[in-house]
Parts: sequence; C-alpha cells; structure tokens
Amino acid sequence: MSNVETLRRDLVEIVGELHAALSEIGSENLPQTGIVSNARDRLRYISSLTEQAASQTLHAAEMIGDNLHQQRDMAQRLRHKVRSPQARAFLVELDAQHAQSLHQVSEIIQAQAFQDLVGQVINKLMQTVEKMESSLAHLLLEAENEGVLAGPQVRREEQVSQADIDNLFD
Repeated sequence: MSNVETLRRDLVEIVGELHAALSEIGSENLPQTGIVSNARDRLRYISSLTEQAASQTLHAAEMIGDNLHQQRDMAQRLRHKVRSPQARAFLVELDAQHAQSLHQVSEIIQAQAFQDLVGQVINKLMQTVEKMESSLAHLLLEAENEGVLAGPQVRREEQVSQADIDNLFD
C-alpha cells in the first residue's frame, strides 16, 4: 500500500470520526462545534494583549533611556563646572549609575525581542489552525455530500427533457 493510499485511508477515518462526533453532539448551532474557532479567537486575543504589553514596555523603556541620557549629559557638564570635591564625587557616581541603568534599559529592550518571536509563533499557529479547519470542513462537506441525491435541475440549460431520456433507452 502506498503512502498516498495510507494517508487517504487515515483521512477517511478521521472524517468519519469527526462526522460521528458532530452527529453525536448535534451540529445545529451548538458551541461545541466552534471549538477550533474559539481556540483561534483566544490565540488572537493573547497575541493582541502580548503585543500591546510589549509595545507599552518598549515605549516606557525608551522614555527612561532618553531621560537617563539627558541626565547623564547634564551631570557630565556640571562635573567640569563644580569645584566642591563632594559634588564632583556625587556627579561621578551619578554618571556610573546612569551607565548601569542605561545598560539595564538596553537589556529590557532586547528581552522584548522575545515577545516578537512569541507573536510570530502564535500567528503561525493561527494560520495553521485556520488551514486545518478549512481543510477539515471541506472534507466533512465532501463526505457529507457523497450520498446525497442531486435532485431536479433548477437551471434551464442543465435540465434534461423526457425526449433526451427516451433517446438514452433506444
């Protein structure tokens, strides 16, 4: 048996199981039938919240970094103008603390790159779930319509006349 045959058999079994499960729970407007949509909506919500939080964190970190740069520049300018040894020592210490704080702000900004990766993974998962949902829905509809009779033709150009049917038997 080829891989394609095995895959087809497995898909037919999956579709059969899904069909049976949907029949069991009743597919008429029950929330259970929207499980995939519900999961996708939740992922979208999580992605949105994490993106918003990351944006707020980055914005705050950038503002803190800008303030620290301005304070550090001012402290360096003042250090050259101040004559008091205590004030100079304080400004030197302040400069060192600003350098350390700027490094920590930089670490925060770099750590936010992780959020970008998480968002990309969540978005990729949502796309995969949507493709799976679409494919499974297509398979379910296809399996559902296999045993359905076609019924009368509604379009005039597709209708067959009694004479055409009689000609088939002659």
